[in-house]
This record gives sequence, structure tokens and C-alpha cells, in this order.
Amino acid sequence: MAVRILLVEDEAITAMDLQRKLEFWGYDVVGVAYSGETAVELAEKHQPDLILMDIILRGSLTGVDVAKEIRGLEIPVVFISAHSEDSTMEKAREVEPYGYLIKPFDEKELLFTIELAMQRHRSQLQIKKLNRSLRMLSDCNQAIVRINDPQELLREICRIIVEVGGYRMAWIGFAEDDEERSVGPAAEYGFHEGYLDSVTIRWDESEYGQGPTGRSIREGKPVIIRDTGEDPRFVPWRDMAVERGFMSVIGLPLRVRDETIGALTVYSGERDAFDEEEVKLLMELAGDVSFYLESREILKEMEEKVARTTRRERILKRIFELSPVAILNFRINDGEPTLIDLNRAASTLTGVEECSGSLGVQSVLRGIPEDDLREIKGAIIGDVELEDKKISYHGENTRLLRLEIVRPSSEIASVFLIDVTPEI
Repeated sequence: MAVRILLVEDEAITAMDLQRKLEFWGYDVVGVAYSGETAVELAEKHQPDLILMDIILRGSLTGVDVAKEIRGLEIPVVFISAHSEDSTMEKAREVEPYGYLIKPFDEKELLFTIELAMQRHRSQLQIKKLNRSLRMLSDCNQAIVRINDPQELLREICRIIVEVGGYRMAWIGFAEDDEERSVGPAAEYGFHEGYLDSVTIRWDESEYGQGPTGRSIREGKPVIIRDTGEDPRFVPWRDMAVERGFMSVIGLPLRVRDETIGALTVYSGERDAFDEEEVKLLMELAGDVSFYLESREILKEMEEKVARTTRRERILKRIFELSPVAILNFRINDGEPTLIDLNRAASTLTGVEECSGSLGVQSVLRGIPEDDLREIKGAIIGDVELEDKKISYHGENTRLLRLEIVRPSSEIASVFLIDVTPEI
């Protein structure tokens, strides 16, 4: 596309000569202004790529005044003047022009100055855009760390993309597993004016699945529409997109556990907006969002697993407490078993109500004969193999007990005492 130049020159013959030369070299002269006031109007109307402007103009505004008036448009200005006095040069430096030509100048000098100005301007825009993208990425990462609610976070990321990144609109959608293979919006922000409510977006092979969102989900890679007004793949959404100033679009896949579950779609007000560095940063951002979504899914699964384990532990604890079998758990410390837990049946049998202190086998099971106690202690420690054993327990009433020992770990031994006293 030809560079669009606004020519500001109050000498009609000089202006015509410059216009002829510029158009001969392939530039597009979008307008010629003979006064500062007209220059401001044409600059705001045409938004040219460059302004070639005489410093001394008809009317109340000089070329320097015009440059100050349109500073917010960020249009590079090259001054031309027959004056090279220090005072004139000093005034010109105030507005930081991209070049300064002293009349008379030859054609090569003019051509070189214009090309150099355009190259410098593109470089500055690229640096500014890159810095803006880096700020956007940093702010999004801070939001990921700061915000716990997923819905709020996705909205905040879309907001940052628009307000910090300088894009027209951003939205996050998830692939629906319905018959139409539609894409359901989860968050959006920007100058959309009901855009997502007015369009059909899918991730199938139909014409509604050929846009950047559907294809990025289907193909698992970034998809760019560089000119929404011309790309035939964007026909279903063209009119509404152009009407809202969406000149180019990129769809970025969101992946969770190696599966594409949705897309982050970003719209720019510029044609061909997404260069290589920009795409890399946006892909990094999409990767950060994907990591967050995957971590949330893993966290949810862990919470559900903990909840199931907690419920199971409560049930087992209840069974332990209400079991009619006396159960005593001993910890083996340096060969000396100490009681760490017992249920109600064991407490009723032994008279031990709690496990405070360091109660040993002899203290807890003192109603069992001494020889049997030594054998039981050896079995708890692991020094003695103890088969299914019946013993007498002399408490308030002498009972016949069947004793079994289970070792759930190398440090814990559980003693089961089952009352097998014959009924009289």
C-alpha cells in the first residue's frame, strides 16, 4: 500500500511541483493545504502516513503550530523551509520533526528524507506496540495471581487486552459439545456493541467455523485474519466487524491437558496488525490463561478427592468407634509399643478411657496373664508369630477372647479382641 502524504505548502507552484514528484515516485498525496488551519482539518480528516509541511504558512498558524495541534494524531512531520536561521530551527525542534529540508533541495534528498522518516516512525510504533504488549502480558499475569474467581479473571484479562494492549475488542469462548459445535462466550470486553449477540460462531467445518475462533479451536494453532474487509473466510461476520472498526483478528487456542477447549479472540483497529513478535506475546498470554484453566481443573479434582477421602475417613472413624470388637492401636517406638488409640469396646473392656501418657501393653491389658502378655507384646513388635489365639481376660468378669494382630504399617500394630465367651 502506497504511503499516504499530506502536502502543506502555501506556494501553489511549489506545491504542484512537489505533488507531481511525489505521485511519480508512487506516493499517494491525499491532500494539499495552503494554510495552517486547512492543514489541521485535512490531517484530522485523512489521517495521512506522513505530512510534508512548510514552516512559514498563510494564516495565523505556522507549520510548527500545526504540528503542535495534531501531535495527538501521531503523524510524522517533515519540515521544508527556505529559512535555516537558528531561531527557526529551534522552534522546529520543539515538535520533534522526523526530518528538515532546506530549500532548494534535490529530488533524491527529498525521497531519502521521506523514506527515512517513515522507517523511523514505523520503528517507533513497533517499539511502542511491543512495550504496550509487554505491559499487557505483565498485567494479565498479575491478575492471574491476584484474582481467585475464574469468571472475574477472564473478564479482567479481556479488559487488560483492550485498555492496556490497545486492541478494539477481546473475548474468551469455550467449545460446546452440542450438535452445532457452537462457541459459547465466557467473557468479553471492548467496543463490541452487541457483536457477539449478533453473530454465529462455530468450530465445525461449516462457513461459520472458518473464522479465526473456530479454526484456532479446530486446528489448535493461532489463526489470523489480516483484513476483515477482504478475506473471503470472514464473509459471515464482515459487515458487522467493519462497522465496529475490527480491521484484523487473531484467534488463539486455549489448551487444557493437551486438548483445545476454547479460544481467546482479539480484534484490532488496524489492518495487518499482528506481526511475529506480537503473535508470540499473545500466544504466551493464551498459554498463561490455559495454564490457569488447567490448574483450576486440577485443583477442583484434588478438592473433590480430598472431600471423598475426608468422608471416607469419617465413615471409618465411625465404624471404628461403634464396632463391638475391641480395637487397640499401638505405635512401636524403639521396640516398646505404646497405645495411641482405642475404641469404645476396648475402653469398656480395659477400663482405659483415653490415651494420654505412654501406656504400654502391660498397663493396658493388665487383665491378661503375664505369659500371654509377653507373647502378645512380642507379636506386636514382630518378634513372635502369633496365630489365631484365645486368651482369658480377668476383669470385672472373666472373659474368653480371641486375639488377632494386624500390622497396617511398620510403625503401627492393631490388636483386635473378640469376645468368644460361651453363653451359659
